[in-house]
This record gives sequence, structure tokens and C-alpha cells, in this order.
Amino acid sequence: MKRHKFTKWNKERISVYASAALVLGVCVVSGIYATNEAPSKTQIIDMESLDENNLRNAGEEGLADANQANDDAAGETVMTNGDSESPMPAASSLAEEYANRAKEQQESFEESADLTGDAELPIQDEIVPTTAKSKTKITEQELHFNPQDGMSWPVQGNVILDYSMDERAYLATLNEYRYYPAIAISAPQDTSICAAAKGKVTNLGYNEEIGQYVTMDLGDGYSITYGQLKDANVEIDDFVSRGQIIGSVAEPTKYYTIEGSNLYVKMEHDGESMDPVLYFQ
Repeated sequence: MKRHKFTKWNKERISVYASAALVLGVCVVSGIYATNEAPSKTQIIDMESLDENNLRNAGEEGLADANQANDDAAGETVMTNGDSESPMPAASSLAEEYANRAKEQQESFEESADLTGDAELPIQDEIVPTTAKSKTKITEQELHFNPQDGMSWPVQGNVILDYSMDERAYLATLNEYRYYPAIAISAPQDTSICAAAKGKVTNLGYNEEIGQYVTMDLGDGYSITYGQLKDANVEIDDFVSRGQIIGSVAEPTKYYTIEGSNLYVKMEHDGESMDPVLYFQ
């Protein structure tokens, strides 16, 4: 009978040890699983891509996840022999670290942006792009030609060919009569040519009759063309002030060999030629 009790006691003792070992194994596995899962519960938050409300919510969620991780760790911690514990505290510490990091980033963001309470982020001033169309409008407003203000003579010299659209004028080099929509001012070669009025360069070119030429928009539908030039020092879209040198007188083309070197000046208003002499002062 005594031997039977001893054997039964040994069986009960072995059963208790086996149960304890099973419980300890479950706790260890749970601890390892929680350790691997804890970081996924609190992700690192990209503070630059979140606005103020998302940052505040992210901090609160991070703290809530940390508290939940602590509760889970406390519930699953198993004490063995009074001095050992499962690895769950390491998982909770990691979760709390991520939550604290999110909170610190939120506070740093708020301090750098000088945000207080529920203050909204500052709204940047609207930038209105300048288009080519708007530039054209500004240019048209700036350019204004008043016939009463007149124009300056671009060179000093005699008018050797008058404006003539009412009757034909005689051109000696061509030995024929033609309508002449401009004037020719006699001037020696290399004479500086000055802009007769303020304007914007709209065209640069060359043709065999008037050689190199420059056309300028004066505003209000007025334009002026200077021909028989050389060494033009302006470009298209340049703004030219009154009296500014735009080039010099060139050798006359074959159409003006008898007349000699001269400056060709043609003025138009809304596409119709006009006598520029009427505006020279």
C-alpha cells in the first residue's frame, strides 16, 4: 500500500511538471510572436507627408497602440521560480519607443511651424503666372503715340524723295515714275541713325530695294520702318527709346545709285502709309 501511494504521487508530480512546461512553452511562443508583431502595430510615420490633423491622430493612435501592447504583455507575462519572466517586456518597450518617436516628431513639427491649439497652417500667397498674352497687353498699354508730340529727325539731311501716293514721283536711278510710300533723306554713309520715336522692334529684314531695314511699333496703330541701314544693333521685341541709335547709313542699293546714300523712312497707321514729314519736328 505504501509503495502504491509513492507511485501515484510520482505520477501526479510528473503531470504537474508537464503542465507547467506546456504553459511556459506557450508563453515563450506568444512572447516571440508579440515581439515580431509589435513593430507592425506602430509604423514609422512620415511627418512630411501628413498635415497637422493627421499628425495629431497618428500620435494618439501610437500611444493607444503602446498602451495596448503593454496590456497584452502584462497579461501574458508568466513568472517562473519567482525570478524569471517571459520576453514580452521587450515587445512593449519597442512599441512604446515607436509611439514616443511619433509624439516627438509631432511636437517638433508643431514647434517649427509655430502652431498653437487648433491654428491652421499658413496659406501661401497665390502666384499668378505671366503669360505671353498678358505681356502683349502690357506692351500695348505702355506704347502710346500721340501725333501732336511729333517725332525727331532720325538723321540730319535733305529729303531727296518726297512721299507721293497721290501722283507718281520720278526715280532717277530707275528712270521711271512710281508711287512712293516713304521718304528718302540724304545722309553720308556711316551716319548714325536715331529712333524718331519710342517703340518696340517688330521686324528685322533685308530686301534688294531698301537693303537692311528695321520696323518698330509705336503704339495706337502707328509703325515706322527704317531702310538702307547697316550694323543694326537692335533685335526683335527690343524696346527702343526716342533718340536711341539703332544703326548707321549703308551704301545705297542698286535702286538708289544715282540718288546716293540715304535713309529710307516709311510710316504707317493701321496699315496705310502716311507722310512722316508731317510728324517730324
